[in-house]
Amino acid sequence: METRILEPRQRPAGEHLEPRKPKDPKWRAQHGDLRSDLGPMFPIVNLRYPDGAPAVQCQADGSGVATYPSGRKAVCVLPHHQSRRFSCLVYARSEVPVRSAVPDEERPKQRPPHPDDAKRRRTRHLGALDDWGLGILEALDDGSGRGSYEVTATHVTVVNPGPAGGRTRLARAAPAAERTEVLSLRLSPDLMVTYDLATGTTSLDFSCGGVSYTFHIGEVWKLGSGSGLRVTRPLEVAEQIELASQKHLDSANCKMETTLKLQATLKNSTSCPSLPADKTLKKSHSEATMRLPLEHFQTLSQGRLDFKQEHQLKVLTGKVHPSLARPKIGKTMREGYMWPAAHPGKVPVDPIRIAPPLSLEKIASHEVEKRAGSLEAGQLLAVLVVASWSKQSNYSSSAHAEIVAQAAWSELKASGEDRLIFCLTDLSEAGAIYSSTKFENPLVVKYGVKEAPWLLLFARGELIFSENPHAPRSGGGLGFAARLRYKAFALPQVLIVEPAPNPSALQQQAAQVAMESNGRLNGTQNVVNNFQLQLQTQEVLKRGGYDYELAITSSDAMRLASCAQPPYGLLLCSSQVPASAITELTSRMRQRNPKVLAFLCHDAKQLGGLDEATQNLIDQQQVAGVIYRPITRSALQRALRGHPEANVQYPTCGMVKEDIVDLLKLKLGSL
Repeated sequence: METRILEPRQRPAGEHLEPRKPKDPKWRAQHGDLRSDLGPMFPIVNLRYPDGAPAVQCQADGSGVATYPSGRKAVCVLPHHQSRRFSCLVYARSEVPVRSAVPDEERPKQRPPHPDDAKRRRTRHLGALDDWGLGILEALDDGSGRGSYEVTATHVTVVNPGPAGGRTRLARAAPAAERTEVLSLRLSPDLMVTYDLATGTTSLDFSCGGVSYTFHIGEVWKLGSGSGLRVTRPLEVAEQIELASQKHLDSANCKMETTLKLQATLKNSTSCPSLPADKTLKKSHSEATMRLPLEHFQTLSQGRLDFKQEHQLKVLTGKVHPSLARPKIGKTMREGYMWPAAHPGKVPVDPIRIAPPLSLEKIASHEVEKRAGSLEAGQLLAVLVVASWSKQSNYSSSAHAEIVAQAAWSELKASGEDRLIFCLTDLSEAGAIYSSTKFENPLVVKYGVKEAPWLLLFARGELIFSENPHAPRSGGGLGFAARLRYKAFALPQVLIVEPAPNPSALQQQAAQVAMESNGRLNGTQNVVNNFQLQLQTQEVLKRGGYDYELAITSSDAMRLASCAQPPYGLLLCSSQVPASAITELTSRMRQRNPKVLAFLCHDAKQLGGLDEATQNLIDQQQVAGVIYRPITRSALQRALRGHPEANVQYPTCGMVKEDIVDLLKLKLGSL
């Protein structure tokens, strides 16, 4: 999994309006100002009912939940965007019936009744508001109807039920000073929702069982600390931590910093001290059980380095045992393994030279005939016809054709070709293509231009080429070039040659097997099942993504090899086919595709080793190798390894620079 630590941080919405550090002047951050992408911290709330059951619980990120005394949830609040926005889900104390907008008589009757149909028509869900404060909440039906509280991107609508109620709708974009209405609605005896006109947020008041708490929904970062929303600062969090031993820690810390000296009070040493000269180790009762004599232990502390800190031990050890110096590598060693001979240097490689594109000369439509008549012997005039109305097309873009023509002309000029003149003319400035009355286009009338882009070639004052050229290898006209991202085109097409079993040959082979077994296998045909082999080969190619065709006779294989489009690039031929037929088939396939790969599929368990004629095909490199049956996908991949012709190669469709260069060289060679 890639890390995203090094990616630039995205600036949150409204960051320039939010405070970047606390307003307390005594507060000092340890690493500078607070990061603006972390969001605020909220006090942890844990309110309970008189019986000890949880009522309201909120975390430091602002998320919280309010529950009824029965344990069912009442309000669920979730933070978004680093606790800058909050969404909520609101539930009633008990389930209420739900009426569908579709009448019962218009509902489809095909579905049989379900035991949970009664539950599906009852719910406790009163509504939801998203993190932008948008959504709808519905009140419980008190006998006079159900009220609703709806907040959209532009308006706030409150519907109060009853005869004294009504519908109030205000625009959120209006100034707060001009709005005097109070937008509030009691959803249930325990829930009250109110819209804050100044900040555009929603306040949800929860009051149940003597516990009251207010949730803020929407963009709460606009509230700040002056609207009742208390945001906990990091310094306040540290001050609220109270430990039972805090007084002892403070006094000990003060005493260590002022009166005590750590070095003087350190009584224990981390090393083994050496013994004084006038004192010796005394014998003990356990001396008889020691494996080493007493004199040996007296020498253990001799030569020890006395230290008080680990860093001091490291310094003393480095003085006694200095680290080995890194030897300097000589120049002769850096030159390689040819010393004392001189290093040959880098491999001489010709640098890649890219000719910068040259701009085509722009001429008017009526000047084409004049320029063609002024050509000298051996010169070629190429005119690319474009149109301003076809430069943004996805299939025939004049802009793409102009770029490809510039690249082709620059390559020909860099190679020293000076007999070519390349011009550009705009078709749209002379009239329409299909017009026989007014504004006839001279290019259409004289040279048969039918679309844009179009290519005209002139030699000896005459027109020798007038069409939209197509790529000879992959098709596609002038004006676009793209790769065909289809695996069927990227992989070579496969021809499978698997002959059908001959009934007479099966009977002869079965009789021979029975004779060789002295009657033990009489009536048992232990022969090759060609149909099963065909299915196995096709299944492997299908799993590999190859497009294939099957031939069961040599004549069918020759016919498919002659007319297949595109030509086959891979041949899987059974070893039961005669060697002469395999040679003729591979020769026919290489006439259309010189890079074709041929493999023999052989069942050594049933047929034994290869005969001499088939082995000669491998020695003469008529076939690339042998794939032993049963054929698997891994066996096919191992056989194709080392042959780049069988790799995934997405063909290019459309005219590219090389196609135009080949076309112009062909025309220049015929002059």
